[in-house]
Amino acid sequence: MGRRGWAVLAAVAALGLVVVGLGLVARGELEPVQPTHRERVVIAVRPRESLDQVVTSLSRDRVLRSGLVFGWYARLRGLPQGLHPGRFVLDRGMGASEVIAVLLGPSQPAPRTVTIPDGLSAAQVAALLQRQGVVAARDYLAQVAHGLFAGERPLPGTPAGASWEGICLGDTFQLARGSSAHALVALQLQDFDRRLRRALLAGAAAVHLTPYQAVVLASIVGAEAPSSTDRRRIAGVFFNRLRLGMPLQSDVTVLYALAEAGLRPGRPLQTGVASPYNTYLHPGLPPGPIANPGVGAVLAVLHPLASPDLFFVALPDGRVLYAATAAQHQRQVQEAGLG
Repeated sequence: MGRRGWAVLAAVAALGLVVVGLGLVARGELEPVQPTHRERVVIAVRPRESLDQVVTSLSRDRVLRSGLVFGWYARLRGLPQGLHPGRFVLDRGMGASEVIAVLLGPSQPAPRTVTIPDGLSAAQVAALLQRQGVVAARDYLAQVAHGLFAGERPLPGTPAGASWEGICLGDTFQLARGSSAHALVALQLQDFDRRLRRALLAGAAAVHLTPYQAVVLASIVGAEAPSSTDRRRIAGVFFNRLRLGMPLQSDVTVLYALAEAGLRPGRPLQTGVASPYNTYLHPGLPPGPIANPGVGAVLAVLHPLASPDLFFVALPDGRVLYAATAAQHQRQVQEAGLG
């Protein structure tokens, strides 16, 4: 082979390497933006909107690594220039082929708005969801008790076999029509991770608790505090008691224990009910949360207000009286007509 032949062969080989390299780059650009299916993105395709306009929207919402490569690939896969209009739910864990499959599929109806208040137990949330026709109560409770969720991990300090009670954050969620209880609990856990996990991992040790214990205490604080202004001070009262080895003597833990036993509370409150959640009988924290605390209650536990107080009593008008001694506390109770 002459010099010219070798030059042609070298040029062909170099071109082949370039083509292979470009193919590998393009393949990488078609991979998912994120490794897991966690961040949903809703794309609305308007009538007469072009494929290029849709690709621009997908790129802006970070569903694609490369709009240019995806546009080329979509045309190669036969995606029409004029997509049918509608609403399409994607997520950043989808690869290019999955995105194309969704865009070629049927439009999805608008989601249902589901609002779950802070401070409710799993049983209370389940009852609320069933009344609203969102999911069956038993299905929701089953997912909270032992549901498995990809990418979710318990907080440090969580006992083996513990449920997701306390981690299912209250919030307003957009839930696709017909979604399962599993899908709703997954949204709650993702919301908790986004809003609280980092703060708990960074701050729990400073108050001498594990992150899970901080959630347990926050569930009590949130249930006891009649207003946001009292959360930090009530948290401080409980920390003072824990430090001195005093039982928390929280009425809300007794109410939870009674509900767990299927008993109705009476007057006076049955503080002798046998339960590990009864903080009149057992010192320290109960074995798990009594509710799903809100963000404010968790932050109050991570930043308690220092005071000498060991007692508090909530009055019917919403005020809270604090006391450093048992005698002062009893006097406040008597004067308020609560004794």
